[in-house]
Amino acid sequence: MDLSRRVFLKQTATVTAGLAIAFHLPSGMAATPATPSSAAEFEPNAWVRVLPDGTVKLVVHKHDSGTGTQTALAACVAEELDVNPMTVQVITPENPFFEAYIHPIWKVFSTGGSTSVSLEYDRLRMAGATARALLIAAAAQRWKVSPDSCTTEDSRVLHRESKRSLGYGELVSVAAQLPAPAKVTLKDPAQFKYIGKLRHKRDAAAKVCGRFKYSIDVDLPQMLVAVVQRPPVVGARVVAVDSKAALQVPGVRQVIAIPGRPDVLGGNQEGVAVLADNYWAAHQGRALLNVQWSESPLAGFDSDELAKLQAAAIDDPGAQRVSAMAAGDVSAQWPGAAKLLEADYRMPYKVQNPLEPICITAHVKDNAITYWGGVQVPSAALEAAETVCKIAKDKVTINERVSGGSFGARESKYWLFEVAYLAQQAGVPVKLMNSREDEMRALFMHPATLHRAKGALDAHGQLSALQLNAVSPASPEQWEPGYFERPDNMDYSTTEAITAWDFAYRPPHLDLAWIRHESDVPSGWYRSVSFIPNVFAVESFMDELAHAAGQDPLAFRLANMRDRPRHVAVLKSAAERAGWGQPLPEGTGLGIATNQGYTSFIAVVARLSNKDGVTRVEKLTCVVDCGLAVSPTGVEEQIYGGLMWGLGHALFDRLDIKQGRVLQSNFHDYRVTRMSDMPATDILILDGEPGKPGGVGELGSPSVAPAIANALFSLTGVRQRSTPLSLG
Repeated sequence: MDLSRRVFLKQTATVTAGLAIAFHLPSGMAATPATPSSAAEFEPNAWVRVLPDGTVKLVVHKHDSGTGTQTALAACVAEELDVNPMTVQVITPENPFFEAYIHPIWKVFSTGGSTSVSLEYDRLRMAGATARALLIAAAAQRWKVSPDSCTTEDSRVLHRESKRSLGYGELVSVAAQLPAPAKVTLKDPAQFKYIGKLRHKRDAAAKVCGRFKYSIDVDLPQMLVAVVQRPPVVGARVVAVDSKAALQVPGVRQVIAIPGRPDVLGGNQEGVAVLADNYWAAHQGRALLNVQWSESPLAGFDSDELAKLQAAAIDDPGAQRVSAMAAGDVSAQWPGAAKLLEADYRMPYKVQNPLEPICITAHVKDNAITYWGGVQVPSAALEAAETVCKIAKDKVTINERVSGGSFGARESKYWLFEVAYLAQQAGVPVKLMNSREDEMRALFMHPATLHRAKGALDAHGQLSALQLNAVSPASPEQWEPGYFERPDNMDYSTTEAITAWDFAYRPPHLDLAWIRHESDVPSGWYRSVSFIPNVFAVESFMDELAHAAGQDPLAFRLANMRDRPRHVAVLKSAAERAGWGQPLPEGTGLGIATNQGYTSFIAVVARLSNKDGVTRVEKLTCVVDCGLAVSPTGVEEQIYGGLMWGLGHALFDRLDIKQGRVLQSNFHDYRVTRMSDMPATDILILDGEPGKPGGVGELGSPSVAPAIANALFSLTGVRQRSTPLSLG
């Protein structure tokens, strides 16, 4: 399984509730302050509520940053409850810390890792089926008939023999008094009306028309807007602050120094905040601050020199080398190899750049704290409240707003610590806002990586040995110390795509390893995390090996797969759709790449053309097997977004650090994918395992960069091993 890659979060949890395996709320739960509801409201479990007026509310406990998560999860409940998921109210839980909402793998309250639908699919269906059974029982009791003679349709219980029916709202008072059934029967997939058939996403019209409210739209009485001046170099501390000029700006109300929290893993650094009536006043005030900073140990860091240090770590006997997957003896194969290949692959630092930069509002009052905004990890907000403000966990409330993208940015927590401190000090609601420049130069970017690959081909062109050393920092080091004390010493967030459950190839001799190399530049979460560099290295090198063996790159891949029918299917389908093996027009090249992740499979074929001396990505053909696509349109959107994200990795994304300072500041010097860059796309979704959904949110991007790199070689004969790639 691929579900433990963010196990780091368990150490940051301040709530230690176990996995909820029962769906019926404890007696009296609906009446507690944490989950307020009307006495007449039917609340059979943590996800379903039915009001006497017939309104059905579905509680979705996962953050949705435009990914369609709420649409898919609501469908899982609505399918078994027999209600239209598009007509019911989808709400976030008043108490996100209730044990039923805990992540079953990470044991915290969080969204991420492309796990939301795959992990919640069964229990949310069970929740809907439980509510339906209680409503049927209530109707049967009123009609004095057997429950087996009743059925449901469109929020009503039907007794077809007598042609009677009752709306769910009419059954609330009786259903609420009945005991939950010990066992319920789920629908046969052949009966599905919504799962696998959804073609629309909730709130799409509101977003298109501008009615939808985001984190940045929060507006509260007496609210102040805060911007933070953070250290120019990681680790620098505030020596002195002259705020006189800043406080003269109309609308600026306060200047507050924020203490650093180096004692907290992932905690904020020292900073100085300007609080004002509006963002522009705060922004102008910050520009007039005179902050003196101390020296930092990272003042001499240069990202251009990092690759040399990472390469040295490969040969350093003292380096921490952790085996990710091994078979046979690769070293014994090198001397007698008919052909021996070696290559280094590099990727630079990258930043998430969500459409809406970090934005969060908090209000501390009466020894309680309320957050408004896109909070992807409620446990981190809880930790900030307890650590910074000494506020008990039962005094923490989160009013969710959908953020304008995330890509891992909102899995960090420095901003939650900052806003909690500012709200407590200011005594009024505080909205903390990052600018694009703040976002570009903030902490926790995706780390730069180096991969060294070595492969041996025998006299028949068969792959006999493959070795890969992936050099990177430990992604969650600032979150989870001590993972080297685990039996396997593994940081799963650095070895995605190169472990036994998601590495596609099985040569006789294999040695895949992660080499830990820390640069002291904080790193963090990023959409697709280590799949991006690992797949780039693996799929680029497999292409090199195929060409060295004189074999077709697709056939070479297939020949080295074992017992992977679903993986083979996506590769063959993508190749066929892209015209692989067919005559190509002059000045055209194809490249292929593939990966598995989140129990899903994907293959991408890139088509590049050179016309009048200009090379461009002409088309991306993509075939996906994610098991059951609960929301097919949502899956297509996620894959399309992933292809766009991957195109950015291939051609644009690069962040440079000189003397410890980030050089880029905005989109003018950190190029991102634009609409005009996007090629034609062909996306096909296969139903590889109809009874089980896999993850798709981070599936689409990793194979794009190697597919384009391989197509470039096909077109030009020149191999590029570092991104961003040059189209010439």
